[in-house]
Amino acid sequence: MTSSGIAAAIVAAVLVFWAVGAYNRLMSLRNVMRTAFSQLEAQLRRRHELIPQLADAARADTEIDPDVADAAVAARHQAHAALDLARAHPGVSGPMVSLAMAEQVLEDACRRLQQAIDGRPELKLAPAMAAARDDLLGAEGRLGFARQMFNDAVADYNAAVQQFPTRVLSSLFGFRDAAVLPAPVSGTPRTS
Repeated sequence: MTSSGIAAAIVAAVLVFWAVGAYNRLMSLRNVMRTAFSQLEAQLRRRHELIPQLADAARADTEIDPDVADAAVAARHQAHAALDLARAHPGVSGPMVSLAMAEQVLEDACRRLQQAIDGRPELKLAPAMAAARDDLLGAEGRLGFARQMFNDAVADYNAAVQQFPTRVLSSLFGFRDAAVLPAPVSGTPRTS
């Protein structure tokens, strides 16, 4: 073998090792992102499970418009369906945008329900209502943490996908930028 053949073999070996390492890094980051989404999904599902309890407790009060509680439950169903779609495609822009929009609708409906409950001090202090609100506030805290973990994992993954020369490899193997899940915008602060 000539010296140019040896040099070509060394360059080829270096490129192969780099490509394998870059591919494995992208796969690892994608798996971290998917794991973070699984944790986010668990917290979203927990929050979704608590909404009917809060709505049922509110429906027990005849002074609260039942449509407010029904709207929260309907928004919960919409958000749950969007979560199922996003679960099948974590980080993909379309399903993540749908999930973000559904979560915003749910946030707005829950805010209206909370405001209706806040207008009824005796209902607000009822043991079932207090427990439901405490559970929901705890779930929202864990949800915020899980959302941040997912968004951080997406940022790390996207940074790796966009870096040159890994960008060339990511295009060849179908690694695409992932979408974050923004936090819903709250019109008024929640009260405990």
